[in-house]
Formats: sequence, structure tokens, C-alpha cells
Amino acid sequence: MPPTLRSPTLADLPAMIAIHCDPRTNTYNPSGPPSAESAAAMLQNWCTHWEANSFGYWALCETIDGESKVCGFGGIMRKQVGTQLSLNLYFRLAPQVWGRGLGSAIATAALKLAFVELKEAEVLALVRPANLASRRTIERAGLRLHETTDDVPGQEPSLIYRISSEQYAANGG
Repeated sequence: MPPTLRSPTLADLPAMIAIHCDPRTNTYNPSGPPSAESAAAMLQNWCTHWEANSFGYWALCETIDGESKVCGFGGIMRKQVGTQLSLNLYFRLAPQVWGRGLGSAIATAALKLAFVELKEAEVLALVRPANLASRRTIERAGLRLHETTDDVPGQEPSLIYRISSEQYAANGG
């Protein structure tokens, strides 16, 4: 059965902690894995965003042995990216599902939501320069390098990728 996307709930906290607090999923995070308390606050923020906007980051679920299990999170959410408030494309997956195209599936669904359903003008994605796998996923989704931002003092600037509604339509979206 193919993976499904659904709004997150506070019941997803164990999966949130398992995925977001895993050092492997934070290889490019300059501050390292968050604490369980920070992950819980992040999940609460996502749920609040859903309540206020009727969209946000999804929980990515797979059916394993007849039970739905969260194996990642991602989608679009209004967030400060660099100097502007925009829709931010995000995905973070459990290491055991890496390399299966699930990041691309999230990106495709998120861009369709942004441009077809929400009629937004653009989507941005923030990524660390060394995170080549995420950069490839973002680029396959049609986003292009737009600018950089000095968001981590003393480190190389993060990259901001962008896709406009016009670019999405031109790409066959």
C-alpha cells in the first residue's frame, strides 16, 4: 500500500521524537538534534498551524503489518525563510525509508497544494549547502537556487531555493 499524507496530531509525538531527534537526520543541522521538549514544541506548532490554516506539514504514514506508522514529516507551512514570510517546503524522513523517493513525493504533493489549491505565488525551501540529497530532491521538484542567508553565525550561508507559480505551471505542474 502506498504511503499516505495526513495532518499531524499530538499522538505523533513518539514518531516526531524518533525522527527529529535522531542524529542521522540532523547531519546537516548546525545545532544538532533537538531535545524531546523542542520536538514536542515543534509538533505543537505544526498542529496549531493546521488549526489556523487548514494545511501545514503532514505526517507521512505507511501501513506496516496492518498498522499505520509515521515514517516522516513534510509539506508546506508559512514560515520565516531568510528575510521573508513565505511557504516553506520541508521534509524529514526516518533513515529506514531514505532513498525511496518519499521526499520527492512530499515535495510534489506540497507544490500541487500550494499552486493548484491555495493559488500561492511562490514556495521557498531552506537547505544547508552540504545537504546534497535534499538539494537534489528540491531541484527535482523544480525549485532553483534563489539566494543565500547568513542564518548560522560563523558558518557558510544556508541556501534558499524558490519556485514561482509561473515556473510550476511551465514545468507541467
